[in-house]
Amino acid sequence: MTPENHIISDKLPVWLWLWTPIVLVLALLLTGLFLPGELYSQWIGNERTGLLETSHAIIPAVSFFVAIRLLAHKNLKNFTWLWFWILIAALGSFYMSGEEASWGQHWFQWSTSSEWAAINDQGETNFHNTSSWLDQKPRTILEIGIIFGGIILPILLHYKPELRKRPITFIVPTLVLLPTAIISEIARMTERLLAALDAPFRIFQRASEVQELFFALFILLYLIVFWQRLNNKSAP
Repeated sequence: MTPENHIISDKLPVWLWLWTPIVLVLALLLTGLFLPGELYSQWIGNERTGLLETSHAIIPAVSFFVAIRLLAHKNLKNFTWLWFWILIAALGSFYMSGEEASWGQHWFQWSTSSEWAAINDQGETNFHNTSSWLDQKPRTILEIGIIFGGIILPILLHYKPELRKRPITFIVPTLVLLPTAIISEIARMTERLLAALDAPFRIFQRASEVQELFFALFILLYLIVFWQRLNNKSAP
């Protein structure tokens, strides 16, 4: 079988895979630079009700429902080994959405019990503020996955399509997720670089939160890609 038989074309609308991440990053960049600090903190950067924090809960919630639909997709039986991969995406999206909203506390404003507040470093009803194993380490794993699975491997497979003969490459997206993946890394990379240089300014306000937004967007787009592939029964 020729390499061309293994070329996968993910046809997401250009407004979704290209213009959405570009518009989002420009909006966050410009509001962070030019919006008065108090307004930015109130409407965008607020830890509980800001647009950034809210997006961290809503986008993964959408991803969770997309993943659940994928698990019930009629063509998934043709790719049984993918069931566990999509299940991980579903559980991860559910966890991310719930944790970012402190399981509803940010919206409904209930009080944290004294027992839980004693082990939660922000006094919230979530798990990720109780241990780095539930916060930074999963985030690091996700970041590494996006670097390899969203940047390095798609570029490699684009120029070496014969590698698509390996079934495992079915889980690797094409270049359509490259803008979102690159922006997610640039957002945090600039902060790390400026911090290392001891610069008195930052390009993005709350760069780690900006990065989380693009992490969440990447997962959603990734699941949409899977939906298309299963609809088309595309497989290497």
